[in-house]
Amino acid sequence: MSGGWPYTTARWRKLRAAKLRTNPMCEYCPPQSPAVATEVDHKQAINNGGDPWDWDNLASTCGTCHKSKTVADKQGRPWVRRGCGPDGMPIDPEHPCYATK
Repeated sequence: MSGGWPYTTARWRKLRAAKLRTNPMCEYCPPQSPAVATEVDHKQAINNGGDPWDWDNLASTCGTCHKSKTVADKQGRPWVRRGCGPDGMPIDPEHPCYATK
């Protein structure tokens, strides 16, 4: 978690704790290999117009998923969720293998 607003506020600490209690497993990991969520991600980054307080803009995440998504956001590239489903296909519906020509 980076410093600064809103992360230094009591409101954020309460919201973050509530999100992790409600969704204790990473919402981005593949369902067959979930990790414990230790962080909360803004699905749409605050600096890209995401509402910092909107429950629907939050995802409970493991550190690995949160870090890789944040790096992709900062680099201006799409983030690809890691892992594949039971059928062997990527779980990310935006994965290039699903693109139509």
